[in-house]
Amino acid sequence: MEYLASSIWIKSLFISFIISVLTIKLSLLIINKTKTIDTPNKRSNHSIPTPKGAGIGLVLSFLIIYYIFFSINDLIFTTCVALLSLISFINDNKHVSIIYRLIIQIILALLVLLLWEPLINLPLLSNIIPKWIGLTIVILFIIWMTNLYNFMDGIDGISSTQSIIIGIGVGSCLFLSQDVNKLENILAGFFVGAGAAFLIWNWHPARVFLGDAGSIPIGFINAILILLLFKNGLWYVAIILNSYYVSDASITLLKRIINKEKPWEAHKSHFYQKAIKNGNSHSAVCTFIAIHGLLLITLALYSTINPNNINIFFSILISSLSTIYLLYYLDKTPKNNKRV
Repeated sequence: MEYLASSIWIKSLFISFIISVLTIKLSLLIINKTKTIDTPNKRSNHSIPTPKGAGIGLVLSFLIIYYIFFSINDLIFTTCVALLSLISFINDNKHVSIIYRLIIQIILALLVLLLWEPLINLPLLSNIIPKWIGLTIVILFIIWMTNLYNFMDGIDGISSTQSIIIGIGVGSCLFLSQDVNKLENILAGFFVGAGAAFLIWNWHPARVFLGDAGSIPIGFINAILILLLFKNGLWYVAIILNSYYVSDASITLLKRIINKEKPWEAHKSHFYQKAIKNGNSHSAVCTFIAIHGLLLITLALYSTINPNNINIFFSILISSLSTIYLLYYLDKTPKNNKRV
């Protein structure tokens, strides 16, 4: 059972890496054709015009990998991911109203929840609360996690680093729990393989950006992976591994709302952006996040080896405290890492 779980994860990882390298190269041709360029402004964390939208390569990679392992007739999930990438790529080139984008995201989230078999009968949609309330909560969660990845994709290497943390953490915990669920292992493998492939082009100084075309659908896939983990009893793994990303984005959003700022407008208020402002390099900040990610993976593994209430509570507590410290460190870290 354990061998089967690890085998699926490893296959997905290596296939994802190889295909992603090829599809990213293909996406660069499309970007050059459409002249999809991120031009620096006062709110940017880069100083030279950089191609964006290469995330369409990762989405194409995901679609190929999904149909390597699953039937071509399973169209609901992949169609939603593809449509999210398409509308986001259009937004990368020509602005699409936030209202239209949110409406599309809500419709696609609803389709996945109601029509896609793996998410039918989620525990949150059980008889504990009225179904419409549960459905609303889950839709809001999906929308937030989808856009959260986009909000956090503000410096070189950060999204790839987080993807690798999630993929390694989930894959390892699935192995220890002897969970041979094919879908979860494939998604975890994809996060590692695709994240590592994109890091080749996106490590500082980045030669290309994900753009909305990549960050939005990848955030959507992560939201679905989290729901699958909740459904199969590994909810604590999802909470631990996503603690930094969710905390940075959520606290920043709340502060902007309190300050009566438009949360969807570009800004430099995230904790990782403050670390850059304090003089740290993109590479240094991603390294801080990666080191913290290793701790989160360790805590997720610890709680999975012996998943009693005490161990789970302890792991979530330590992950929360360490995340608070990381946010404080990023906010207050001195200018001792020269930008490169």
